[in-house]
Amino acid sequence: MLLSIPVNVMWISKIKYEHQVLKKHTHDFYHMFYIKKGKGIMHIDENDYDICENEIYLCPPGTYHGMTAQEDIPVSVIEIKFTISHEDLQKLIFNMQKRIKCNTYDFYLKLEELLKEAFYKSSLYKEIIDTGFTKLLLELARSAKNENHSYSAVVNGIFKNNSMETIKDGAGSSAVLKNVLEYINNNYSEDITLKQLAEVGAVSPGHLNKIFKEAFNMSPMKFINNFRLDKAKELMMYSDFNISQISELVGFSSIHYFSRFFKKKENMTPNEYRENVKDNIYIYL
Repeated sequence: MLLSIPVNVMWISKIKYEHQVLKKHTHDFYHMFYIKKGKGIMHIDENDYDICENEIYLCPPGTYHGMTAQEDIPVSVIEIKFTISHEDLQKLIFNMQKRIKCNTYDFYLKLEELLKEAFYKSSLYKEIIDTGFTKLLLELARSAKNENHSYSAVVNGIFKNNSMETIKDGAGSSAVLKNVLEYINNNYSEDITLKQLAEVGAVSPGHLNKIFKEAFNMSPMKFINNFRLDKAKELMMYSDFNISQISELVGFSSIHYFSRFFKKKENMTPNEYRENVKDNIYIYL
């Protein structure tokens, strides 16, 4: 499937810089740094910035940039390298500030979602990453209130006659499934029964089982456990919670059941998984 998406994400990573200097360099694509935590200096052209958490540094093509991590406090970042094919969006992003302070942690959480897509490479993952990151760039442009270009005009130009609306979720257009999936997403950490889900969808438990198996080839309860497992893997990658805490946070009834279920699905223990994914992840798309 060929989709016309204005941003091409080439590379996404989660990196911890310890006692390191990223020498100043330049290239012909954009390089974005999201600072999760840490202290250091970001070098962009002739400017040096004191790094603070929840900041974005945007380095357009041709911009010399580098970083020096403070020795006693490692710098944890999510980095994205990308190109832009849409001329108006290219101008808008190129002229934005090089240092952007995020007012909330929403941007970080959305980057995590993109990193998860890249890590698992499910169906249409590349299109979802490119589309999602395009939306993040537009949100940055809006929050920056860039006066040099019309934000609305750029948005209309990008999405006019675009085929991105052809990307659909696995549940299709079923209102029942959408309501149930939304309920699962908002309540997966709690105890959920098939009867509760059927009431949310306003159908019988038997009918809910039927449409779930048609859409996902599994029962609602199996879907919930798989959903919880994915959330647990996210927390193992990005949080400092221990395995027992993660098991409770995502809604498993006990650490023992969680460990058995995890080992069966992933062919490794939760601790082994965390050891494999900790600190640094580099993914080329």
